[in-house]
Amino acid sequence: MPKTWGASGKRLNLSFKAEFTPSQLYERDDFFRGGYTNAKVLKIIDGQVTLGPSLNEGQRVYNVKNGGWQVSQGDGPLGTDLLRFYIELDEEVTHVDCDVYIPKGRVYCSCGYFPFNNDNRKGDQPTVKDSYATELKKIENQIQKLREKRAEIKNPFNLDGIKISREIGRLQRKAELTAGKLNFASVVEPDKRLLRFTKDMDVGLTKEGGVCCKVEKAPMVVEYHILGCFSVSNVEP
Repeated sequence: MPKTWGASGKRLNLSFKAEFTPSQLYERDDFFRGGYTNAKVLKIIDGQVTLGPSLNEGQRVYNVKNGGWQVSQGDGPLGTDLLRFYIELDEEVTHVDCDVYIPKGRVYCSCGYFPFNNDNRKGDQPTVKDSYATELKKIENQIQKLREKRAEIKNPFNLDGIKISREIGRLQRKAELTAGKLNFASVVEPDKRLLRFTKDMDVGLTKEGGVCCKVEKAPMVVEYHILGCFSVSNVEP
């Protein structure tokens, strides 16, 4: 956005309820992979969004058109899926004497999308992340025991001490590698406390996501400018 946008530090708090319908979306939008392939209609409940009150102005309601949504497979961090959706505002949204505004037109949102199968929901099967965490703990315990054993040796530079030091070094390298795999798995399999789930627990969404708008800088030149972030309050089937 322009440099003057949001210079005051003020914020706009917008809220709305939406239904992710199964109806096919036929209007193309480049925000979606394939334009509209596998995109569905996003129904805005009551066709309105609510702008929260500011110090100078009370709550306001704006009309908004239905939008679209799509699960974009493999486009998230480390190949995870994203939920992409947009709404379309009939007019610019702002408060009186406020340098923060949401331009008229489509506002785009995206957040992490994580499907869960029956085994995930039962919770009786260890995940890849759990396996790496268990392995890392085991390695750390081995290192600690070897350090204690080395501390009992009067001369740590004798043959036994050197062997122990080498083994500790090997385990430390293994621990670093396992920790990297654990970090990777933590992105692919996020902690369930970070997600909002559907009622039947088959889909989890990250509690927060990004918000942006499309800006045409020149003919055939389009940029997406960051507006802020959104939070998911509830997910219903």
